Amino acid sequence: MTIRTILRKLEWQINAIRHRDPLSPAVFMRLFGSMRRRKWSPTRTPKRVVILRSDEIGDTVSTLTLLAAMRSRWPTAKIHVVVKPGPATVFHATPTIDRLIPWTPITEGSALKRQVLTARQALRRFRLRGYDLAVLPRWDFDDTPVRYLAVASRARSIVGFAPVPDREPVWLGDQSRLLTDEIPRGDTPRLTVAQLRRLADYLGLPWIEHSQPAVGTGLFDSSDARRAAELAKLPSTAELVVGVGIGARNAKRQWPVSEIAETMAGVGESRRIAVQVLGGPEDGARADELVALLRENGISAVNLAGALTLSESAAAIARSDLFLGNDSGLQHIASSLDVPTLVVTCHPATGSPWSDNAPERFGPWSSRKALLQPATAIDGCVDECEAFEPHCIRAVRASEAVAAMERLLGGAVS
Repeated sequence: MTIRTILRKLEWQINAIRHRDPLSPAVFMRLFGSMRRRKWSPTRTPKRVVILRSDEIGDTVSTLTLLAAMRSRWPTAKIHVVVKPGPATVFHATPTIDRLIPWTPITEGSALKRQVLTARQALRRFRLRGYDLAVLPRWDFDDTPVRYLAVASRARSIVGFAPVPDREPVWLGDQSRLLTDEIPRGDTPRLTVAQLRRLADYLGLPWIEHSQPAVGTGLFDSSDARRAAELAKLPSTAELVVGVGIGARNAKRQWPVSEIAETMAGVGESRRIAVQVLGGPEDGARADELVALLRENGISAVNLAGALTLSESAAAIARSDLFLGNDSGLQHIASSLDVPTLVVTCHPATGSPWSDNAPERFGPWSSRKALLQPATAIDGCVDECEAFEPHCIRAVRASEAVAAMERLLGGAVS
């Protein structure tokens, strides 16, 4: 048992003592749910559908694959999508969405307070009309009250993956009761998009490969593309444009700038390349360092970290011939655009495939992709990298990345 697991269990026990008793799932449904709940039938054609995601950028972007399947099967349905305010910004131009509903999960206060405030949020966002179908695509444990939001949306059918018994707070009661249809989680780790395909199969939707056409083209419009091009000012003499996603949510996921610079120098030995460095405002210092190193090596580079919105970043990635990134939201955007993608991850090859960093679950999904990871965990890490700074990821060398990128440029598929 890891320290993180022990702390999580301790937190649950403290919360169980501190919180007032919440409403049971059965009571919450009677108070706030639809009075006409029923199991889903794949033969139905819904008029109103809501997809509820409480995830960050990467998992949220992967939902484009499910949206494409829904729109193909139900062309006249009204499809609404609930997402956090941050990821919501990338969907402003997505044609498969009829209404985007930003939602800030209530994660503070007693369980009862969170339930009641979530029901109030639902009333404000959904009114009383309700939906024919609510879909919860998250496969793993969710510490937000999104299932309660789904119930309070007054959807007749609520479809989602089975709760995670050893991670669900026991004082909330049987969370399965909140769903009308529970999809088994399975005992094999899969990529997020593969889990979404299981969900599509259950709903009776024909699966459409994400590259036919690339679903990520709906993440930006012409104005996003124009602004990304204006800020980049890439030289017309460049034979190869590389997008580099320099950031990641945790420092341990960030491949050292020196290794990225050495990789770009290796790729640029036989061709003229231009590099777009992408990320958020918090990545500015590392991006400046990388750009300086690249220019010292005669490589054209521009720092776009913090200068572009998510949609503009998607447009910049779409202009790239190749993408190099950490385990982050930008690599999922690159996959959605079917750009050849190389991801460097901190997760060791010998680590647990169930980890929140495992590439078996969160790796790239472009049709041409490559993954580099430490062969084994180092210096005290076992099932995953547990450091707070770049640690296991330092075992990945620039020479490996150069070879992987050359294979991708040659059309190799991993």
